[in-house]
Amino acid sequence: MQTNPLQQEYLKSVILSQLLLESNENLFFTKQYKQQIKHKINSLNKDLEETVRNEFKIIYNTSPETTTNILRSIEEIVGKLQTSSLDELVFINAVIDKYKENKEWFTEYGETEFLRLD
Repeated sequence: MQTNPLQQEYLKSVILSQLLLESNENLFFTKQYKQQIKHKINSLNKDLEETVRNEFKIIYNTSPETTTNILRSIEEIVGKLQTSSLDELVFINAVIDKYKENKEWFTEYGETEFLRLD
């Protein structure tokens, strides 16, 4: 699927919004999660979810199968980032940099999998 620059920005927004939503949920039972913060976070989460949902529909209608695979990958990477230690995040960042420096090597020797929708 060829995406235009605006669609790429929306996909980035989906990733970052999902990270923020997950992070906010983790704050729910902390002392610092007071009524005012709770209200602001809930309001922000609602706005993010609505925006992401609307943009998702546009992207999904372009290519449902590719969009589903991308979203699975986003969900997986969000989970990995969310559960990574700070040391692991630094290492993951370095791996991504190496990938960007030499995509051909990763394409040849790395394994990726896109699932076919039935």
